[in-house]
Amino acid sequence: MDNDLKQKIAFFRFSLIAPLVNENYTQPTAKEYLESICSKIYDVPGQGKKEFSPNTIKTWLCLYRKYGIDSLYPKDRSDRGKSRVMPDNVKDFIINCKLSNPSRTAKSIYQELLAKKLIDFDSISLSTIQRFLSKRNLTAMKVNMKDRRAFEMELPNDCWQSDISMGPYINVDGRKIKTYLIAFLDDCSRVITHAEFFESDNVISLIEAFKKAVAKRGIPKKLFVDNGKVFQSEQMHLICASLGTSLCYAEPYSPESKGKIERFFRTLKDQWMYSLDLTKIASIEELNENLNKYIEDVYHQTVHSSIKMKPIDRFIKNIDNIKYVRSSDELDMTFLYRVKRRVLKDATISIDNVKFEVPMQYIGEYINVRYYPGSMDKAYIFSDDNRLLSTISPVNKIDNSKVRRKKEIDFSKLASKEGVADV
Repeated sequence: MDNDLKQKIAFFRFSLIAPLVNENYTQPTAKEYLESICSKIYDVPGQGKKEFSPNTIKTWLCLYRKYGIDSLYPKDRSDRGKSRVMPDNVKDFIINCKLSNPSRTAKSIYQELLAKKLIDFDSISLSTIQRFLSKRNLTAMKVNMKDRRAFEMELPNDCWQSDISMGPYINVDGRKIKTYLIAFLDDCSRVITHAEFFESDNVISLIEAFKKAVAKRGIPKKLFVDNGKVFQSEQMHLICASLGTSLCYAEPYSPESKGKIERFFRTLKDQWMYSLDLTKIASIEELNENLNKYIEDVYHQTVHSSIKMKPIDRFIKNIDNIKYVRSSDELDMTFLYRVKRRVLKDATISIDNVKFEVPMQYIGEYINVRYYPGSMDKAYIFSDDNRLLSTISPVNKIDNSKVRRKKEIDFSKLASKEGVADV
């Protein structure tokens, strides 16, 4: 790296910490200023698009206050071109990992070394492991190569691919929010059947996104996903089975098998996310509106390099073969969560810490209950053969206190009898 580039990088770093040095930031506090600048993506001289953590900015600030602008210049490593000192037991561990499973990545080996406490963060970096594998010619090991010929489905909705990607940080009411993007892609047409940012990458978010995809684009015959915990949930299996969708999993450590959805995430970052001014995004709803506009107006309307036509045109071309859920009510029922509960003696059950009142005839029995976690104002009892038996609501103790019982005590008569006895 030449001195001119080092100087440009130093000036760039200083531009980020200057408001902290001079205490003239526009935000109310230094913490809020840090959150603001760390939520953006920067075009760093000679290094391309990057974003920075608050700890990195704090490090630059401390260095500048101690040593001035010279401390912000990138330093050449004294051991450049050489592997850092690595104990023999660590070297043996890396080689054995690669020999026993040639497809393992340097990152997975590095994480296992840290987990087993064979190394720590300060002693050996991921790049050191990568260089070691490269010098030993272990990075390109190929044993029992699998058939990975390019493929695509013949018709829309024959197969969807789905995955979850890290989204940008956004500032909402002074709070920095981490987002996750859940997307579904049709293998045949490359249409994005649905994509949405959420604050959490849990099962609830996944099922909500899947429901919207099915409502918009129909029922997929197959859903191809990775081995993540949310994709393996019992609820996801039940919903797919109800739709008639086969839930299929990629092999572990095999991201290339879901290449189409991975490629979409990269396209989204290159074409949309890097050009997005996150300072103007005030809510996750606004972020999703912006995303949907890009997908519908740009991505779906641009000729795809692989299929040589617009994704939406290819999807619509065979729309007669697409199967939809018959009604919105049926769609809602299909995507309800399913649990089994035993009815207590007070004719109640508990779901996610909410008590529901159940008809008296079910006391002591196990019942099939379906509900939607985002709306706990009601739930449904279903029979074993999938018939809706009853709709139930949360317990209202005040209303229950006003219910007239079959046998009530008449205190006036009781008082009268007591009076006669006294005479």
